[in-house]
Amino acid sequence: MTISRCLLGLMAAATVVLCGSGAAVSQELKGNALLSELKKGGYVVYFRHFETGADFADQVTAKLDDCWTQRRINSTGFRDANRIGKFFNDQKIPVGRVLASQFCRSWQSADLAFGRHETINALTILPAKDYSAEQNAVMKAGVMPFIAVAPATGTNVIVMAHDDNLTAAGGPLLEVQGEAAIIKPDGMGGFAVVARLKPDQWTLLVK
Repeated sequence: MTISRCLLGLMAAATVVLCGSGAAVSQELKGNALLSELKKGGYVVYFRHFETGADFADQVTAKLDDCWTQRRINSTGFRDANRIGKFFNDQKIPVGRVLASQFCRSWQSADLAFGRHETINALTILPAKDYSAEQNAVMKAGVMPFIAVAPATGTNVIVMAHDDNLTAAGGPLLEVQGEAAIIKPDGMGGFAVVARLKPDQWTLLVK
């Protein structure tokens, strides 16, 4: 990536390199600065679904219409979802669209935290353990319209999906279930990741 291909911008005191074709490198927003930005809207909060316990590639054999063939949200996931949903409500962080993949752990995570969801087929990971370049390209094409397009004015978009979708688009690996990447669409078909939060880090924004 070269500066000649990017737009060097300034956002909330964080220098960000914005590129039209994918993810950008940014200096993270933290604490009250991040919370203040989220209250203004304009961000995509991309969650990896909440905790299911053991992490394995159930997508290889799972049936999308049968939750019992898939990894399911456990008690830790229920707790994290409820706590984060309460935080958004208490802090009056505006939420517009809430998008989820077809996997039960994704849309159930969305419902638990935000009380609703829209199922987006393009956010569903493909039935493979190790993805080929072609499969990653398909997943990137599926997720980019939802992370590189600005939300409606004064709102934030919630995406509740999988780590594979985001990494396919050039974003960071969300190693922890329930971890979120805070994304700023750049207006040119790309995006910048301005922060990452694990499930227990949201309350630190008000300290």
